Amino acid sequence: MNLRYQDQRISAISRAYQSTLRKQQAAMTRERILMAVKDHLETHDIEALTLRRVAELAGVSAPAVYAHFPVMDDLVAALYQWLKPRLGLLEPPPPLDRLDQMPERLFPLYEQYGALLRNLMNKPSWNRQRAADGAQRRGAWIETVGAALPRLAPEQRRRGALAIAAFWTPTHWRWLRDDCGLGPDEAQALAAWTIRALVEALKTDPAALASVPTAASRPRAIEEA
Repeated sequence: MNLRYQDQRISAISRAYQSTLRKQQAAMTRERILMAVKDHLETHDIEALTLRRVAELAGVSAPAVYAHFPVMDDLVAALYQWLKPRLGLLEPPPPLDRLDQMPERLFPLYEQYGALLRNLMNKPSWNRQRAADGAQRRGAWIETVGAALPRLAPEQRRRGALAIAAFWTPTHWRWLRDDCGLGPDEAQALAAWTIRALVEALKTDPAALASVPTAASRPRAIEEA
């Protein structure tokens, strides 16, 4: 083998190895940062967190944090995407007649990350991520309803899907657990029962989802009640 060619080949292999190693190290650093942030936000406010504080929590340099997350919104977005698969929120919903299984599937994961979820909910920076992600999440729900009930009008599919999906979200889980004082199993059972009732209503009586009465179209007796 030509020595020059051999040297070039060895050099190329070395560069590829070094590149792979750097990527692995970067991924490990990113994961370390996100885990440190997750642990911190179980008991602290996300709105008070800074990137310099993140570096201290993760035990890395500030430039290392900035290299991954130039601004706090980048970090919050990464944490949101990091948390979604751990909450089971990337899995497609089951067919319409099995949607009542969603609380059983998701609520235990919410329990596992309960402290973090409770501390993140209703915080502006977190709500921005939820809003940006909303269309993608809702699209899967609407497709599930449309596949099972193609006769429904688009607006009926959308409204029906939103009504049903509301009962397996972290927000509803928290309401059942904290505001209503239900235990984990009781919360699952109640959410599943509600989903079954809504699915049945969507099948048998979706007419009210087609339009929303305006003030001008409501009966006078209703307006005066």
